[in-house]
Amino acid sequence: MAKNLNPSILVESIQIESVGRSCMSSKSPIDKVLSPITIVSTVILREGKSIPQKYRNMIAIGLYGFASALLVSLVLVYLNTWYLQGTLGVDKTIAGTIFSYSAAAGSIGLLLAVVVGGAFSDDYRSKYGARAPFMLTGTLITGGVLFLVPLFVSIFPESFYIILFPLLFFIIDAGIGLGSSPTNALLSELFTREQRGWVGLVIAGFTTIGSFVGLVGLGLIASREHATIIFPFAGIVICLIGVIIFFLVEKVNPPFDPIDSTMDDIKNTPKYLLSFGGQDFGKMLIVQSFWGFSVAAVSIYSIIHLTTPAAEAALGKGNEVMVLVITGIVAALMAIPAGLVIKKLGKVNTALLGSIIYAFYCFLFAFIEIGDYYSLLLVIAAVGGIGAIFIESVRISLPADLVPEGKEAQFMGLNKFATKWTQPIVTTLGAQILVVFADQYPTMIIFNLAGVSALLASVFLFLINYEKMLKDEYQNFYKRYVRTRGLIGGHIGEFTNGILSKFS
Repeated sequence: MAKNLNPSILVESIQIESVGRSCMSSKSPIDKVLSPITIVSTVILREGKSIPQKYRNMIAIGLYGFASALLVSLVLVYLNTWYLQGTLGVDKTIAGTIFSYSAAAGSIGLLLAVVVGGAFSDDYRSKYGARAPFMLTGTLITGGVLFLVPLFVSIFPESFYIILFPLLFFIIDAGIGLGSSPTNALLSELFTREQRGWVGLVIAGFTTIGSFVGLVGLGLIASREHATIIFPFAGIVICLIGVIIFFLVEKVNPPFDPIDSTMDDIKNTPKYLLSFGGQDFGKMLIVQSFWGFSVAAVSIYSIIHLTTPAAEAALGKGNEVMVLVITGIVAALMAIPAGLVIKKLGKVNTALLGSIIYAFYCFLFAFIEIGDYYSLLLVIAAVGGIGAIFIESVRISLPADLVPEGKEAQFMGLNKFATKWTQPIVTTLGAQILVVFADQYPTMIIFNLAGVSALLASVFLFLINYEKMLKDEYQNFYKRYVRTRGLIGGHIGEFTNGILSKFS
């Protein structure tokens, strides 16, 4: 097994030139490619060596969430109406088709990459660790292709866009997916069960900031008619994030050698899920799928929901993005209180509470036009922000308690798969609803489905056996459940006795 490389120790113990000689003497081709980056990292980390490694790990994991959220915002907000229609002048119908195909291709690329990247990362060993090389490679692929989008557009004719953009976003999303599973696996490897709740909050906070930068920041550097700059700018940012992550994250290898070949691991994924994950991890994947459906529906169709004639009359044209901004700001402000909630209630109860609050938000948001609740829109958006941060804070940290040792990245890849596979379904189903129910508040139907999905997630959360997973937290969870059931049963009994007494 290769010895772990700790840049902060190297700065103090040996000269940078000797680091270069040591790295270049490695037999691994990847080690030789990455050695210049490690040499630079020894210099950059010289000033930050006093920061505890666990905090550098938290920042690195959070930054990957930032990059992922930035990419999602770029695609959902700017690809269709700004770039395809506004800048390139593509017909609205054709642009919508290209966007749908691109989103679907991106989802497929992401889903394949998180499983394959997780399996390869679990089996990979190097002096740069098992995770950091994949995190760096993934961000460089995504950032590099984003940077080159304007070049590809200038080469190919508009008639080829319907093939070009889906292909580009397949590669772009596959890149970010390649490093996603190894990133999330670090949550299990580097942090204790008690620490994972706070790390989950850090990830949620960085993700929220990434969404905010995507929604607002990218719009400040471009316009609808001149949106080309968005792609190279985002590409440079994501590449820089990848390099910074590589500098920060701890270079660790699992303390054992892989048993099976990587290809066998990929082929045996369903078998591993049943034998290693068991029913509880399977139920967690169902929870993640319902959460994924609900969050995707809100993300994709919020703008449409707030640009109806009634909404624009109440809010003013062009103000719909502010609702998403308010939601993001509230989510960011709730990060520390959410941490206190997790500490008090535990991850399980926080997940249940977040699901219920988010479902309530979806239902309120669905009926905002029928009920003319536009005056309460900011309050409703704030409720959504609270529910979102509660869900995001445990979305990774909770399944991290369930993954089997030695298969962390592969199982966290399956978890990521579960959060994303519903997005093409949401896109396709939503498009059909918009057409079929065009005159019957179609987005209201979509948001009601999102609310039902969040409630179903809370139902499956109840079905998971937390006793062997969370131990003390399970005992507190069970006590609260018994106490709540007793209170509800007592009140029902009193109410029933009161009714019966009137007839006695």
